[in-house]
Amino acid sequence: MAGSKFGKMVFIGALTGAVISMFDKTTRSEMSRRAQGLSEDAKYYMKNPDVLRWKLQDKSDKLKALYEQFDSDKRYLQSKASELKQLTPTVKTLVEDTKTAFVDSKDAVMEAKDDYKQMATEAIKGGHPGTDQPFVPEEAYAEGQVDGGSMGGGTSKGTFVPDAAYREGQVAGEARDNMKN
Repeated sequence: MAGSKFGKMVFIGALTGAVISMFDKTTRSEMSRRAQGLSEDAKYYMKNPDVLRWKLQDKSDKLKALYEQFDSDKRYLQSKASELKQLTPTVKTLVEDTKTAFVDSKDAVMEAKDDYKQMATEAIKGGHPGTDQPFVPEEAYAEGQVDGGSMGGGTSKGTFVPDAAYREGQVAGEARDNMKN
């Protein structure tokens, strides 16, 4: 019973609000104009029901097309999301493999750098891994101590010289002296 009183009171309140708002002249004239326009539209559509049917069908077709477009877009986005879900592990694996390759390359370069430093250090000390030939530094060429050096137009920055060349006097000062004679 309380539910029915609520509905009745809301309806009575709405009617009371409508009646009170009609005391305003501009509201009355606006409502009168709208009511007149609605009655003219109703008379027109009563005489021409095909026009009303055509307008309703047109609105219905537009709503159906809009719904189909949204549905098509939804299916497209769902398929792309599914592809992305499948592609993500592949891309993740590819990125991890690339990262590993770069780290491995960096490690290889660092090892080669360390090996080169070690080989250069040993070579300057007089021995080279894998050979029994001593290393002759750049300064020896510049001072003309090796094969005529700068006097002979040499441009080498240093080289490994066979031990036999040292024994035979072909390297260092004796070679220069022999060349002059």
